[in-house]
Amino acid sequence: MRKALKRLAVFIVIVVLLLAGGGWWLITYIEPDEALTMNYEPISVKDKALNMIKNLKPELVLTEADINNLLKMHLSESAEPLAPDTTLDGAVFELEGNRLIARLNVTYKDRVPAQLQAEYKLEWQAPNIVLRPRALTVKEVHLPLRLLETQVIPLDLPQQDVVTVQDVQFSGDHISILFKLQLKLNF
Repeated sequence: MRKALKRLAVFIVIVVLLLAGGGWWLITYIEPDEALTMNYEPISVKDKALNMIKNLKPELVLTEADINNLLKMHLSESAEPLAPDTTLDGAVFELEGNRLIARLNVTYKDRVPAQLQAEYKLEWQAPNIVLRPRALTVKEVHLPLRLLETQVIPLDLPQQDVVTVQDVQFSGDHISILFKLQLKLNF
């Protein structure tokens, strides 16, 4: 009986050590590889568009840096977390045509840091850019898409009586918004 209790105790200790080691390995595996921040420079798309109108250029180009700043500003102002018990610590966004790749540093329950990679499809729904989730991974492990929601990024363009959006093109590392100027002359 004593030998059986010793074996059971050894077995329990080994299982606990294996579980602890596995948990430690998992936490170190999913932790972020790089430090990302939510720092951004405020950007006014409306001011850029009005400047474009003053120069009589019918095209507004939003660079990858502009999109990075817009998205960080939107996420910082949004009160909704990515998922329950999850805080967003930092992010960086890359444009690849009509795809947006987001690398996100998050912390789950204020204890477990992880780096997620999300892929979104970019769509134009006047006057907003809509991000539709396509994939979510932690390192190379795929997570369910239900953890991500469609994001709507308002652009705050000038009033429709001055300009209307003729076309939006997602190409390479920028977004081009082509306008049709509607100048009304009163005599």
